[in-house]
Amino acid sequence: MDLQKRLQNEVLRNANVKLLASETWGLPVHSVEITYETVKRTPMDILMKMLLISFRKGRFQTAEEVSQILLVESLFIEDMIDAMIGAGLIVKNKDGYSLTDAGSQQLESGIYVQSPERQEKTAYFSPIHNTFLVGEIKESRAKSFRLTNNEWRTDMIPESSVREILEKLQEDEEEEYGQTSIHAVKSVTELELHSVECIEFRLHQVADDRMYARVWNTMTGEWDQALEQFIIEQELSDWRKTYK
Repeated sequence: MDLQKRLQNEVLRNANVKLLASETWGLPVHSVEITYETVKRTPMDILMKMLLISFRKGRFQTAEEVSQILLVESLFIEDMIDAMIGAGLIVKNKDGYSLTDAGSQQLESGIYVQSPERQEKTAYFSPIHNTFLVGEIKESRAKSFRLTNNEWRTDMIPESSVREILEKLQEDEEEEYGQTSIHAVKSVTELELHSVECIEFRLHQVADDRMYARVWNTMTGEWDQALEQFIIEQELSDWRKTYK
C-alpha cells in the first residue's frame, strides 16, 4: 500500500469523516549555511591551574623562569602560555605575566573557557513555518504549495531560531569531554531552494459540520499541525463556498 493510500485510510477511520479533496504539493524549504562560533568549557588542566596560580602570586618574564619553579619542561610551559594568552586569561607587560579578570574567574571556577572556534552547519528553513525543519529532503516534482510567499530573505530568519537549530545540531553530536555552546552567529547564507513533498487531505466532520485539514510532511515524517492551521486560517471561508 502506498503512502497516500495508507494516510487516507487513517484519516477516514472515523465513519463520520468525509473526504472533500486530497492533493500533493511541494513545500518550499531553503537550505542555508550558518557560519558561527562556539566556545568549549572543560575542566581546567592541572598545568594551566598551576601557571595561573604562579602568575597570580609572582612576576615571571619568561617560560624558562616558570619551568624552573614548577619543574616542567619549558616547551610545555610555552605552549600553555600561548594558549592562555589566546584565550584572554593572561597578558604580559613590563612586570611580566599577570591574570586578566577572565583568568581570575576561570581559575576560581576551575573551568577553562577555550577561544571561540569558527564552524559551519547546513540547516533547512521553511518560511511558512518561520522556523527550521529537521529531517531528510526528498525532492518533490509536485506543483509548489499554492500559498507560498516568494518574498523571502535570509535576514528574515530570527536569530533565536538560528541559535535553536544550532543547539539542536550540537546536541546530535557526541560530546566526549567538556561542554560546547554557541558563542556568536556570524552569517546565514542561502544555498538552495528545495521542494518537500506534502500530502494534504481536506476533511469534513459531518456530525458537527467542521471542516479541517490534515497534512503529512514527508521531511519530518509526521502530521504537520503548523501547515494544517495555516491552511485553515487562509482558506476555510473559501472551502465553505466550494464544498457546500
